[in-house]
Amino acid sequence: MNDQCVILIPALDPPEIFRTYIRDLIHAGFEDILVVDDGSSQKGIFQALAQLPQVTVLTHPENYGKGRALRTGLAYYKEHFSQEKYCGVITADSDGQHLVEDVLKISQSLSQRNGKLILGVRDFDQSNVPPKSRIGNKLTSLGFRLLVGLNISDTQTGLRGIPNSLVDLSLEIPGDRFQYETAVLIEAGKKAGTEEIKIHTVYYDENKGTHFDPVKDSIQIFNLVLGTFFRYIFVSLSSFLVDILLFTLGTKLFFHALPARIPVSTVFARIFSGTYNYALNRKMVFKSNRSVLSSGFSYLLLCVVQCIASAALVTAICYLLPIDEVLVKAIVDTCLFFVNYWIQKNIIFKNKETA
Repeated sequence: MNDQCVILIPALDPPEIFRTYIRDLIHAGFEDILVVDDGSSQKGIFQALAQLPQVTVLTHPENYGKGRALRTGLAYYKEHFSQEKYCGVITADSDGQHLVEDVLKISQSLSQRNGKLILGVRDFDQSNVPPKSRIGNKLTSLGFRLLVGLNISDTQTGLRGIPNSLVDLSLEIPGDRFQYETAVLIEAGKKAGTEEIKIHTVYYDENKGTHFDPVKDSIQIFNLVLGTFFRYIFVSLSSFLVDILLFTLGTKLFFHALPARIPVSTVFARIFSGTYNYALNRKMVFKSNRSVLSSGFSYLLLCVVQCIASAALVTAICYLLPIDEVLVKAIVDTCLFFVNYWIQKNIIFKNKETA
């Protein structure tokens, strides 16, 4: 078994140092390099690189975006390279941020064939990091931990090792621009896990050469990160409406003649609204593959614990402080709402591959 890897670099009007960077990669021993020209206006550098026997240049007739360029390269890899001979693909940027010695680190880890998505992570606390890059990465890393359940220290790194086992998954993921890399990070991280390798933190001219749109691309990225949480909110609100509707029907119609119509209607409504909430959270929100028996029992236990915790906390706070119990309950249940989200995402509905 020969554990070679293919270097994949999407490029849009790269700087002149890109030519030197490719030659340095070849000198370091990389014999198969895919360069995707994503609609660049200047073709001279690509024509020169295409003359090198180690380089294959793929060309987009216009600028489609980094995500599309990466999928173009991955599709070419899948069709033209043997997975017995090659262990996967290393993606790198064309602006010189990823040093050859760091690419070699990713290659060594990828050759171990552990099936994980390998990330070359930077140290954002260094003085040479532009403030917008430092703040942006820390915010997205926090969002990944809280809302996605992945602990990633560098969510925007373009230096990644994609093993053969994740190539098909990467090709199936939609997205043409920078949000594609975030989507791959989420899906591949959930399926196979990630491995982080420390690399040098390099920025040229305050990173002005980047084609990242801070408004448009950030919106698309945060839509991916927050998508699960927004679905959770929607399901929770709709479950509340189902609960109120069934409670109303119970007290006004089904159990109107019963002396205990309120507690009976409460239990009646909660059984159906809870089942509805569980089913939608399992399939639509968290897309879990855990069994109904396992996740259902855990979900039921969480509901019971939540009710006890809510009642106990409201009682204790109202006893200690002269605050209206309705306001206290609203605050307590809001806090429990976020706690519930974390528990359901990271424990109850966590998929088997990463459980």
